[in-house]
Amino acid sequence: MMNTKTEHVELVVLNKPGVLGRLAGHIRHEGWNIKRLTVDEDPVSKDGEPGGSRTSTMEIDIEGVHTKLAQVMERILNLDCVVSISMIQNGEKVVQRRPAQDKQKIVAEDEQIAVIQPKKPGAFRVLAINPGSTSTKFSLYDDEVVVYTKTIRHDTSELMKFESVLDQKELRRDCIFKNMENVKIDISTIDAIAGRGGLLKPIESGVYAINGKMLEDLHSITAAVHASALGAIIASEIAGKFKIPAYVVDPIVVDEMDRYAKLTGMPGVERSSIFHALNQKAIARRLAAEMGKPYENCRFIVAHLGGGITIGAHRYGRVIDVNDGIDGEGPFTPERTGAIPAIPIIHMCFSGEYTEQEMIDKVAKNGGIKAYLGTTDMLEVQKMINEGDEFAALVLDSMAYQVSKEIGAMAAVLEGIMDAIILTGGLAHSSRFTGAIKQRVDRLAPVYVFPGEDEMLALASGVLRVLQGKELVKQYMG
Repeated sequence: MMNTKTEHVELVVLNKPGVLGRLAGHIRHEGWNIKRLTVDEDPVSKDGEPGGSRTSTMEIDIEGVHTKLAQVMERILNLDCVVSISMIQNGEKVVQRRPAQDKQKIVAEDEQIAVIQPKKPGAFRVLAINPGSTSTKFSLYDDEVVVYTKTIRHDTSELMKFESVLDQKELRRDCIFKNMENVKIDISTIDAIAGRGGLLKPIESGVYAINGKMLEDLHSITAAVHASALGAIIASEIAGKFKIPAYVVDPIVVDEMDRYAKLTGMPGVERSSIFHALNQKAIARRLAAEMGKPYENCRFIVAHLGGGITIGAHRYGRVIDVNDGIDGEGPFTPERTGAIPAIPIIHMCFSGEYTEQEMIDKVAKNGGIKAYLGTTDMLEVQKMINEGDEFAALVLDSMAYQVSKEIGAMAAVLEGIMDAIILTGGLAHSSRFTGAIKQRVDRLAPVYVFPGEDEMLALASGVLRVLQGKELVKQYMG
């Protein structure tokens, strides 16, 4: 067990809509528990910044691992809504202010422009690129501290003009360049680029240089069905133009499964390893570091709980078993059926009522909570439960039951020897959901909750390990 300590932190923040929820969510995302929180609007100027209705002071008591507090606060200080942070270090009160505030006048929200700070001496600057189905996100990191982040939302009607995902490359790439130019990011200061990996051939975990074979496979019909393929493709184009190395980190096809986990009972059909490798590995590394152990010396069960749910058995740095998050294994999810009896599905397939694509959509897009309750919005589900909908409560609790059962299966894979069980992903924000899981599995091992996910930091951290010489870069062979 890790030793925890309660710390008192004082933050001066700009009075922006949603600032309280944003900060509280960020603190919880870092693995800390909020014990007490008070907010008071500043009546006068504070720390040299405008007072009155412009800023407020938050006093927060948080509980967590003491050694990580300074690092957590440094990341929070980079949020554009934070003016300063005060905390006790070595018995003295230390005040840190957001660097941009020294030179930048606070202006109205619609006028505020980010100021990119010069790269810190000795730091590595990494650009991370992560395309989603309707968005393109990129972030700039100095080591593991975010310098700038931007999520570009693409209009669905605009994307539908393109025949394929690959045809969207120029649009998304140009949007990145335009935004970088707007905030005056000097590309010459960037040491490496991390692109989100797509549906490549199965590979071991690690950081891979983007090479010709990888780009060839990312242009295949299989890989091109999802925008994640564009992460490495765009990263490679930018890297080639500016002579910067480019990499992918732990794509969803990471396959380290034990041979016993592959057989299904039907020759010709093997179990596949398709899961949230990037987030699972990153969160496992974070907890291992907080425990003071290398990830490669740990045994974890990691449950990524989101629109898809994957639960992996991590043994000494390798995920030796995990449910296939795409093809219908494991618990049902907000939008997927998970594992279901095979023969009734066969009857449906041959009933003549459904096309092949309609059956695939039933399993992969329109199953789970969406099929039962007509929504994938967990806030809406919780509202139903709060209003007395007993069936909604049954559905949510059944999903937690199935997650618990899968965790139990992975406990058997690890022979009952585990350092911890980790719950992460968007659904981990729900205390009802995680509480129902904890109730069933906390006798197996200590349970740690890391709500949400930070894929951008995970991408940057992977590349940083290579730049710092802590990890060897791998070559994709296809």
